Amino acid sequence: MTFKKIGIVGFKDKSADLACALNQITVWAMTHREVTFFALESLRELVNKPIRVVKEAGLHKCDLLLAIGGDGTVLTAAHIALGYKIPILGVNAGRVGFLAETRVEDLKNTLNALAVGDFSTRDRMMIDANVFHGKKCVCKQTVLNEVHVRAHAPERMVNVNVEYNGSALTEYWADSLLVSTPTGSTAYNLAAGGPIIHPSTPAVVLTPVAPSSLSMRPLVLSLSPKTLKIASAIKSPVDLVFDGRIARVMKPGESVVLAESKAVTTFIRMRHTGFVGALKEKLGWTGKPRLA
Repeated sequence: MTFKKIGIVGFKDKSADLACALNQITVWAMTHREVTFFALESLRELVNKPIRVVKEAGLHKCDLLLAIGGDGTVLTAAHIALGYKIPILGVNAGRVGFLAETRVEDLKNTLNALAVGDFSTRDRMMIDANVFHGKKCVCKQTVLNEVHVRAHAPERMVNVNVEYNGSALTEYWADSLLVSTPTGSTAYNLAAGGPIIHPSTPAVVLTPVAPSSLSMRPLVLSLSPKTLKIASAIKSPVDLVFDGRIARVMKPGESVVLAESKAVTTFIRMRHTGFVGALKEKLGWTGKPRLA
């Protein structure tokens, strides 16, 4: 796998680290003319030649996307890459950055490693979410992290029925309900007390946020080839939030069906990194204190 066209995704509110990263890319690109870099037009003020500025559609022609920022930036890159099979490399300019494979200060070495093929790839499962009004599908979304089901009125709790592969599973009464992929298990799910799932595990986790019953615990389920169906248990609308970025009101009588997607997100993995190492670094798993 070689990368001749590399796209850059980032947000201007990360301007300090982002500007540093763009400067490193500019310097590197000057001596590697065989590689062309393209940045989203929203970064126009931070970009210098030879980096070119393009609209989002221009990134669809790239061989690789550099997502410079936090996990939210990586999610944006994943949605840009959806349907185009473009791998993503996360460059951490955020706080935790579970999805990042490298840091801004290491970007030059990372680009050198990419140029000589010193990397591997890993595919992450995604969820297809189809909203139905009767038998008619009225909305389709594909997510990398999670589907968040919350009450449409912010002062209310969410009350939904869940079916698993056609059989009634349970009724959730909670502040909200998360259905997360292994990738999303280290995001909102982790903050809500859900388990961390290894990225290669073909499963999802249902995590009720502040449930009304102590017996409602996070539940890990296979989603291949099974499905989850969620509908309001009362005549009240609920909000569906897809990867924390797209919201849709699900009206009473409608339902959302979740299934494992045929689409995947491909991540570039540098040789010196791994999921276990990332957990130890990001969560501070240092073990017991050493004796002097």
